[in-house]
Amino acid sequence: MRKKIAILFFLMILILNSIGINTYAVEAEQLQSKSAILINADDRQILFEKNINDKMAPASITKIMLLVLISEKMDKNEIALNQEMTISKNAAGMGGSQVFIEENEVQTVESMLKAICMRSANDASVAMAEFMYGSEEGCIKAMNDKAKELNMNDTSFANVTGLPDPNHYTTAKDIAAMTSELLKYNYVNQYSTTWMDSIYVGKNKDSEQVLVNTNKLINYYDGLIIGKTGYTNEARYCLSAAAKRNDTTLIAVVLGCDDSKIRFAEIQKILNEGFANYKNLIFHKKGESISSSTVYCGKEEEFNVVSKENINFFTNSNCKVDDFKLEYLIEENLKAPLSADSPVGKLILSKDNQILGEYNLYPEKNIEKLSFIKFYFDNIADKILK
Repeated sequence: MRKKIAILFFLMILILNSIGINTYAVEAEQLQSKSAILINADDRQILFEKNINDKMAPASITKIMLLVLISEKMDKNEIALNQEMTISKNAAGMGGSQVFIEENEVQTVESMLKAICMRSANDASVAMAEFMYGSEEGCIKAMNDKAKELNMNDTSFANVTGLPDPNHYTTAKDIAAMTSELLKYNYVNQYSTTWMDSIYVGKNKDSEQVLVNTNKLINYYDGLIIGKTGYTNEARYCLSAAAKRNDTTLIAVVLGCDDSKIRFAEIQKILNEGFANYKNLIFHKKGESISSSTVYCGKEEEFNVVSKENINFFTNSNCKVDDFKLEYLIEENLKAPLSADSPVGKLILSKDNQILGEYNLYPEKNIEKLSFIKFYFDNIADKILK
């Protein structure tokens, strides 16, 4: 049995090295956090793990999912930063971290976002939940539905704040997944990476609440783009953070740390190792012109060919673009009309004769069919006259 395990292990190393992925330098036993993970944000490839499927209390990291729902609604123009809401008794009475909003006072979405992202305010979180879904319960259902959509199979939300509850738990792996989802949007990034700000609360807006971000990484970690801390006696000190350097974006999560210094130190350690060992090579960016192609019977004779996604590959830091082969296969004798949503070819990415990915290619825009009269005069009539 040991011999079989050893053979499988070395085969795994050979496969990983053949496509340019190194083994990770940090050992799980070296970390004091109870659970930790590092992933590539683009494809959620796991680069490092420690007890990533252990169900644990997430504390205020819970609010990442709330921010996902807020971002979705902003993206659909269902809510806006300057929209106002009236604070309920329920929201104003929330304990724990808060900005001391009062019952019946009027607040804006932007002020509540600042309070959630920077102070991790429970009262602001409940206020936003009620504003978006009519009740906290409605928002909790939406959070759990979104968790299922993201395949967060070991997650159960019982509130929007992260306050202790036996039915409120998640895992490092699931937290990384919802952090990756939040990165699809940029509505909250500026608040998550702002060190200090303030909002005015109270019915007369006569009380200034100075907000100091709970995420100290803002001040000294290069490339940090988002982060959310959490703490309760049950969860201990937690943190989920994403950082970007050049074209590489990594997400790290640590849970169950004994003090705040440990969570910041271990997040940095994990991220640093990731950036030292891996990088994301981008061959073509989403929407950029890759090549051009001719089309018959169209109002235009040529059109630009694009991809609807980044064409990239996550690999070790020693690889370079020239190590890869890109083969462009565009259909011949294309006829109008062409839809921007229908593929006209594909790009095959390979390395050392191993196919790593295939990507559909599309027209940059719809190509309309030339009218018969226009086609006649531009082609047939012109030839007759000649």
